[in-house]
Amino acid sequence: TSSGLYQIYFGSGTKLIVETRKCL
Repeated sequence: TSSGLYQIYFGSGTKLIVETRKCL
């Protein structure tokens, strides 16, 4: 689920979210 993935990324760091968004 998207929510689950977002939670994992949040735990690792906001930077991951930004990079993931760029890929998507």
